[in-house]
Amino acid sequence: MSVLQRSICSASTTDPIVETYSRLAAKYDDDGNVQSCWGRAAAKALSCVSLKEDCHVIADVGCGTGRALLSLASDDHSERQFIGVEPAQNMRDLAIERTKGHANIKIFDGRFENLPLESASVDYLYSIFAFHWTTDLESSVRELSRVMQPSGEMDMFFIGRNNGREFIQRTTPIFFKFMGPARLLDSVHLRKQLTRDQAFQLFTKTFDKSHVAVEETYDTYYDTLEGHLNWWVRIEGQFLNIPAEKREHCDAQVRAAIQGLEEPRGIPYTIHQLHFKLRKP
Repeated sequence: MSVLQRSICSASTTDPIVETYSRLAAKYDDDGNVQSCWGRAAAKALSCVSLKEDCHVIADVGCGTGRALLSLASDDHSERQFIGVEPAQNMRDLAIERTKGHANIKIFDGRFENLPLESASVDYLYSIFAFHWTTDLESSVRELSRVMQPSGEMDMFFIGRNNGREFIQRTTPIFFKFMGPARLLDSVHLRKQLTRDQAFQLFTKTFDKSHVAVEETYDTYYDTLEGHLNWWVRIEGQFLNIPAEKREHCDAQVRAAIQGLEEPRGIPYTIHQLHFKLRKP
């Protein structure tokens, strides 16, 4: 069965988040990023992914450079099909290159709002730290529902409203000064910031409440300043509208503010994770 449903429009070239991830793709798998709080959190989330024997088509939405897909598929000797969906071209190209020796892996251009998959074609879908970048939450959930088999299951890990409070409290006054209120508000709105209850309400508009759970965790990671800055560039797409002539001064003040958080264990960053589970009886 083919799971590719239709040709879709590529991710908008004006999406600053997609552009940022594409531009930084070559550095995405550097040790500094992989060992950062986000790399460790992603590995922890992946360890929660468990494939049942009756799963024949597995999809990873926001697959990035394909690390998670390859980890799952390279140890799988069944006839399962693994699909990666990624909107950032350079990330997608790296995923294609990384997985090219595995006939059971296919990588497609797409995003939550417009998945390039047939209706009712996916047995299991997972996503690790991508859903919070969707541009339209409700249409994305409808798309997820559309592509899932009636018996399909899902695990999606994404960021909640209280993510990175330590950094936000220290850096928001700086960004406010350099960006102004309107630009800062626009940047904040690029990432969807849901509470656990809001996430539950969102998904139960489309999925049966009896099949849905949203778990919430707070994990604090400690690192050096440079260790944190290895991943900090991931979110620079949110702040590209800082005037160029002010960027160097803004960056210096942000670094100093983050450094000021240092404790004996290092500089803390608390990840507020929401884990959406879809389970069928």
